[in-house]
Amino acid sequence: MAEFLVTIDWSPLYTLPNDIRDEVVQKERDTGLALIEAKTIKNIWELPGEKRNVGIWSADDARGLLNVLEALPIFPYVHMEVQALAAHPLITEDYSFISGRSVGVSTAG
Repeated sequence: MAEFLVTIDWSPLYTLPNDIRDEVVQKERDTGLALIEAKTIKNIWELPGEKRNVGIWSADDARGLLNVLEALPIFPYVHMEVQALAAHPLITEDYSFISGRSVGVSTAG
């Protein structure tokens, strides 16, 4: 599975009439909870003072994530930014990018 940083600017929702916005938000809440349960949304944060959130989303590939995002009830009304993520060498311990050789922590005593 690939991981993606997804930023959603939901401020455009405030241009909708209240009754439509309330309906869209309720549908989005239900969809979001299902995506958390399915582990598609691995984590999500609000950005205090902003009408945006950021989350770590998981999908087979970029096309799979796009399919999920396009199915969101809020999709027609928001702005989204998606960035693919790759594991950092601190996690993978793969430092082969340094001088073309592997550099790691020695476990020999």
